[in-house]
Amino acid sequence: MMSSTRLSHHAVALAGGVLALLSVGWWWLIFGKVVGNDYLTVRQAVTCLAGTSDLCALAQALCTEDHLYGIRWYAPEAFWAAAAILVAGALLSARPSRARGRLTKGEVS
Repeated sequence: MMSSTRLSHHAVALAGGVLALLSVGWWWLIFGKVVGNDYLTVRQAVTCLAGTSDLCALAQALCTEDHLYGIRWYAPEAFWAAAAILVAGALLSARPSRARGRLTKGEVS
């Protein structure tokens, strides 16, 4: 049986994964249209997922008021925060439990 602490570590990793997917979706809402209009290649746009540059700023400036949902900018900090939460949850989940080897009430060896 999984302890509640181990379960919460898995929940942290899952939350990080969901947030990472959301940040990639946010990035694609902005840069997908720019790539679709041939202003940037996919390779150039991918660099904007995790960082900023003059090229990324220029691409975001091409977003107009009619852009999907009115979203006109992307923050790479969202990707890094999600990645940090995902990695922290994964490391905590993979860490061996100190309780292993000890039997609790009702367990049979």
